[in-house]
Amino acid sequence: MSNAYQVVFECPKSKHSINLQRKCSKASLSEDEAMKMFADEEIACANPNCGWRGKVSKTKLLRILPFHWVFSPA
Repeated sequence: MSNAYQVVFECPKSKHSINLQRKCSKASLSEDEAMKMFADEEIACANPNCGWRGKVSKTKLLRILPFHWVFSPA
């Protein structure tokens, strides 16, 4: 297992939630650190009626949810 975070961003066009997950060795993650971690990533709104695509830096961060990333046995 390793530490990971689910970071939820708001679609600027339709206000839907966009979820991203990433492993991270930090015990806690601030909003600034999360924005830096994902800033240059291209994302898209999953809602089929929206169609927004863009960089994370153009969105609003809503939540940071820590969890344990469980590796499946090989």
